[in-house]
Amino acid sequence: MSRQSDPTAAPMRAEVTRGDITAAEQRIRPYIRHTPLEHSPELTRLVGADVYLKVEALQVTGSFKPRLSLNVLLSMSPASRARGAVASTAGGHGIGLAYAAQRLGVAACIYLPRHADPTKIAAIRALGADLAFTDSVDQARAAAQEHAARSGARFVSAYNHPLVIAGGGTVGLEIGRDLPDVDLVVLGMGGGGLAAGTGIALCDEGAAIWAVQPAASPILNTWLRAGRPVEVSAAPSIADGLGAHVETGTITFPLTQRHVSVTSEVSEDDIRAAMRWLAEAHHLYVEPSAAAPVAALIRRPDLAYGRYSIVVVLTGRNIALNRWLELVNVPSTHSLLPGIDQ
Repeated sequence: MSRQSDPTAAPMRAEVTRGDITAAEQRIRPYIRHTPLEHSPELTRLVGADVYLKVEALQVTGSFKPRLSLNVLLSMSPASRARGAVASTAGGHGIGLAYAAQRLGVAACIYLPRHADPTKIAAIRALGADLAFTDSVDQARAAAQEHAARSGARFVSAYNHPLVIAGGGTVGLEIGRDLPDVDLVVLGMGGGGLAAGTGIALCDEGAAIWAVQPAASPILNTWLRAGRPVEVSAAPSIADGLGAHVETGTITFPLTQRHVSVTSEVSEDDIRAAMRWLAEAHHLYVEPSAAAPVAALIRRPDLAYGRYSIVVVLTGRNIALNRWLELVNVPSTHSLLPGIDQ
């Protein structure tokens, strides 16, 4: 069978529809959890609207990421699956692909930077994927793409493919089903796949999407404000899942232009404080990327003015305990909420 017969190998189309997301949900349903919405009384008081947490940190593997890779692998032909799958990652995407590959009997190879979180490395290894290490995220991406070209394995992007975006959009379908009157979703954005997919999934509900990035690496937010890809000075962030390199030709850019209506950035201190606050107020242990949208809502409640039903997506909890303790115990220069940094 030719590789072209595989829908993930065909020329990429730039559109993703709600129907694509509904099909993705039907495809992946046997392999994932429908994660809960948890009401947040303190955020509700702060914002003056009902605020709920979409706890994807309780998803299989501790992250929303398996939704993406499952939709890709389940859409591949048997011949293409036999050639395997490969990805580059700072950790989270690799765990998602390793889980999907294990469940479906597909060989997977994950390229990571050597400085990746040890907990994420251990999780990928435990799921049976092969690991290869490089000196940086950029080198990992290049090596994974070379591996795919050499072996015929499917390169699975973390964001830049319609099937990946549709997989992320299943988070939005669950939100819309559980909270039909939702009118604002706040989420972290790296390459834009989750933001685009959630916006498409909720377009009929009229819900706005608020995309949050680290102030250290606001690549897509800067592009959205400029109306085009521009050079952005980016630095490493503790929210490594939101600090990704973004391809200038990514299909997520025009999609987020249409579906993201609010953007903001948060500082590293804000993220640390939100991690600590989620542990204290909700007994939730999350990674920095998941805490970023909580930090944004606390820091800028004015951006939610006039909204009455808000969901904040907590994307994952894959962080080593010693790293989490190190981050939350770093003294912050300010408080997000009274007593949060005491």
